Amino acid sequence: MKVLVSGGAGLIGRHTVRLLLAHGQSVVVLDDLRLGKYDELPAGDGLEFRQGSVTDRATVSAALRDVDAVIHLAAPSSFLMYEQDVVGATIGTTASFVILLEEMRRAGIGKLVYASTSAVYESNPVPYREGMPLSPLDMKALSKKWGEEAAQYYSDRYGIRAVGLRPFSVYGVGESAKAGYANIVTLFVWAMTNGYRPVVWGDGLQTRDYLYAADMAEALWLALCSDLPSQCFNAGTGIETSFIEVIATINEELGSSLEPLHVEVPSGIYARRLVADTTRQRDVLGFTPRISLREGIRRLIAEARSFADRGTDLGVHQHFFERLAADKTLHR
Repeated sequence: MKVLVSGGAGLIGRHTVRLLLAHGQSVVVLDDLRLGKYDELPAGDGLEFRQGSVTDRATVSAALRDVDAVIHLAAPSSFLMYEQDVVGATIGTTASFVILLEEMRRAGIGKLVYASTSAVYESNPVPYREGMPLSPLDMKALSKKWGEEAAQYYSDRYGIRAVGLRPFSVYGVGESAKAGYANIVTLFVWAMTNGYRPVVWGDGLQTRDYLYAADMAEALWLALCSDLPSQCFNAGTGIETSFIEVIATINEELGSSLEPLHVEVPSGIYARRLVADTTRQRDVLGFTPRISLREGIRRLIAEARSFADRGTDLGVHQHFFERLAADKTLHR
C-alpha cells in the first residue's frame, strides 16, 4: 500500500512514517517544514518526500498520484497558534482539509485517516466519550469539528471512508522544532533537565491525558488497516495527571527538587481537566497505549541531555510561557 502522510515531518508524522515503513508500506510525505524536521525522517527506499503546503491544490494533486490511502496530520498543533493568528490558523486548517478531500475524490482514493482533537469535547464533563454533544470553545476545536463534518459529508456523498482520531495530549521525543509550542510535558522536561524551574500556568492542578507520539502512530495504523465505516475515536490513555504530578515525576527521574514557578493563565479558554474514555478505542479500534508517562519522561530526559551535550539548551523554550502571561492580547 502507498500512503500519503500530510504533515509527515512533524512529531506524530515522523513516528507514523517510521511505523508505516516498518510494516512494509510505501510512504509519501507532504510537509511545508514550518514545524517539521526533514532530517529526522527515517531513511529508506520506500519513502518519498515532497515539500509543500496542503493548502495548494496542485501540490496535493501531485502528491496523491498512485496513492492508495491518506493519513492527514497537517495543521497547527497548538490552540495557542489559533489564539495568536486566528484567521491564518483557521483558514489553513479548514482549507487544507477540504482541498485534500476534494483531490482524493477526483483521484478516486477511498480511504482517509485523520487527526481531529480532543478539544472538541470541552464544555462536557470528563471523561470524554465519543457521542457527546460537541460545542467547541476555541477556534482550533471548531475548525477540527468542521473537519469531522466535512469528512462525513465526503463519506456520505462520495464513499470516502474516513476515520478520525481525537488525540488527547500528545508528546514525545522530537518536538524541538516546535520550540515553545511543544507539549507541556516536553517543556517541563527540557526546563528541569537544564536546571530551570518549570513555568506553570495557574495552580498546576489542571489535568491532561498524556499520550506518547509512538502510541498515537499505532492508533493511526490500526485505523488505516481497519474496515470500519466513517466515524471518530478517542486516542488517549484514560489516565488523568496534573501538572504538579508531572513535575514530581520529572524530579524523581532527575533526582532534583525543582519547584514550579506559577504565573497567571493568559487565556480564558483553558481546559481544567482532560481525560479520555478509552472504551471504544480499545473495544472497536483495538487500540491500547503501551508507553507510560514515566517511560515517556525518561525518553525526553535522554533527548534533552543529548541536546545539552551538543551545546543546545532546550530549557529556554519555556520562557515563551512566561512572556504569554504578560501578553494582554490573549486574555479573554
